[in-house]
Amino acid sequence: MDTPSPAISSGRAWYAVLLLGTLYIVAFVDRAILGLLVEPIKADLGVTDNQMSLLIGATFAVFYSLVGLPLGRLADRISRRQIIIATALVWGSCTFASGFATTFLFLCLMRIGVAVGEAALTPSVTSLISDMFPRERRARAMGIYVAMGNMGAKLAYVIGGLVLAAIGTRLVLDLPVLGAVKPWQAVFMTVAAPALLIALLIFFTLPEPARPMAAQAAPVGKKPIAALQSRWRPLVLLFVGGALGQTIVLGMSAWAPSYLLREFGWQISEAGIYIGAAATAGGVSGVLIFSNLVEWLVRRGHLNALPMTLVCGLLSGSALMVAAGLAATPMLFLVLFALGLFALSGTGVMCMVAVQWTAPTTLRGELMSTYLLINSLLSMGLGPSAITLISGLFGGPAHLAAGFIAVAAVCGPLGAAVVLSTRAKLVALHREAIADGA
Repeated sequence: MDTPSPAISSGRAWYAVLLLGTLYIVAFVDRAILGLLVEPIKADLGVTDNQMSLLIGATFAVFYSLVGLPLGRLADRISRRQIIIATALVWGSCTFASGFATTFLFLCLMRIGVAVGEAALTPSVTSLISDMFPRERRARAMGIYVAMGNMGAKLAYVIGGLVLAAIGTRLVLDLPVLGAVKPWQAVFMTVAAPALLIALLIFFTLPEPARPMAAQAAPVGKKPIAALQSRWRPLVLLFVGGALGQTIVLGMSAWAPSYLLREFGWQISEAGIYIGAAATAGGVSGVLIFSNLVEWLVRRGHLNALPMTLVCGLLSGSALMVAAGLAATPMLFLVLFALGLFALSGTGVMCMVAVQWTAPTTLRGELMSTYLLINSLLSMGLGPSAITLISGLFGGPAHLAAGFIAVAAVCGPLGAAVVLSTRAKLVALHREAIADGA
């Protein structure tokens, strides 16, 4: 059992952010790598676009979100460090085992294992960061953590592309101990190992911080009902608005490599490297800039900065993604795609910051799990599948651009409208939290 450390130094707190952010990179690599491997998996396992979209999206989202709720509640009550270590070992092992898949069913079961393992990470980290940093530094710390995860989602394509480029045209690899594997199976095995290594590093170097005295004094298992009731509606509406923006991000990111293959005739390794580089540049810089911007604005008294920044990002990002779907050349598509991710990924961190700024410590893990539930079901569950279904209406797999345009044109403005509807209540919650010293 962990003994909480009574005080965490500033240096140790930032070390924790970087270490946990590195694990978040690995989590996103293990989660997103499937998007690069769509075409070879379809060829070897004999599956369709719709089956792959369910594997990338809905199947992962349902288990990730439903398991996340009890794990988020657990993170408010027991050692978050131990939860992170245990679940990292689960998803790393399942990612590695995905490399042995010879049937769609086995691969599906391993992806469920990855979802279950990753579900505890962000609720636990959100709670840890809140207890390690004062209010005025939480947005920056959370922004760095989310930016690193965003980097992982994009680096998945770069790493996968580089591995496939190194393998070249070989159809089978003969690996020591493991025997003969296909190139896409080797990619799964390659990206799995870091999760297991980082779990060990957390075990030996990262202490469990003490919770605030008010949280320790609260009866275990008893929710602060009044606090929850006053926050759930405005925060849930904020979560829905933010998740609609991430529906564009995850939907387009999942199919962008296949789009470059089908529309412009690129090789899969080339598509992975270019999509990953463009998305990393746009997504990571957006998260870092937007989180620091909203923190700077709030310090100057603009308490509506968070919802209004989210609205601006949703509207500008969705417009850029519509333009990307209309791009006539691959390079123009990549530029517009990166700019769209800058705006949409940049505002994606706002929901996490809102939980840290407005919720008491006894509710942060649970509210973060609620956000992840909504975000997962909408963005992961709807985004990839909606694009393939819409492309099917326009003629099939060769019309992914139609899906890009439709999803961006609907989700961006709709998300902005939802956030605007609850702006005043969010500002009131923020003001109340400042007065309470949360």
